[in-house]
Amino acid sequence: MTKRRHIALAAAIASLGAAALAAPAVPHADARAIKAGRALFAANCASCHGIDGKGAAGHHVPDLTDDRWLFGGEDVDTFLIRPSDIATTIRHGIRADDPQTRNLAAMPALGVGHSLEPDEVAAVTEYVLKLGGQPHDEGQIALGKETFEDEGGCYDCHTVQGWGDPATGSADLTRPRTYLYGSDRAAIAATVREGRAGVSPTFGRKLSPQQIHDISVYVLNLSKSHKYI
Repeated sequence: MTKRRHIALAAAIASLGAAALAAPAVPHADARAIKAGRALFAANCASCHGIDGKGAAGHHVPDLTDDRWLFGGEDVDTFLIRPSDIATTIRHGIRADDPQTRNLAAMPALGVGHSLEPDEVAAVTEYVLKLGGQPHDEGQIALGKETFEDEGGCYDCHTVQGWGDPATGSADLTRPRTYLYGSDRAAIAATVREGRAGVSPTFGRKLSPQQIHDISVYVLNLSKSHKYI
């Protein structure tokens, strides 16, 4: 993905305006679906995502109660998350044993033996800290920005602004609280050096379409926002 495309995407999102991004009522969020979905979530999803949906310690999974969504977004006119987006992830998984699994991109290992030298890893780490509004070494920002936008190719998934590309499941680097593998200097450096590739199992052979729908409605109902950006 080119810088020009990312800039165009950012402009398109900005042009939607507050009215277009206002969260609608969750489709079919009836009491039956939510009740059934809660029980199914507890039995099938809580071991990793936590009974409260905030993520179980050590599993590196997203907080399902916040307003940051990864993967999906078939509704390209409004960029709103739909139960069908969540249902696709539940049904086919992420990097799972399913021909339709979500597997658009993984965080590559960029450390020694790959594309970046140790000084570049250190510098881009400082730049990511800056993008997230965290304390950083300003003296390394010039090299970090250059690495991010050139040799590291980080912008290709995370966008030039660091907002992340939901279609590829990439992190929004401006929001450290949403990082799945930690947001301190050591954790960011390890991610850059070693790469990441989270997984989620496929439930398409275990749960019925109605059960998957009910979990999807329940999960979307947990979130603080139904916006998909």
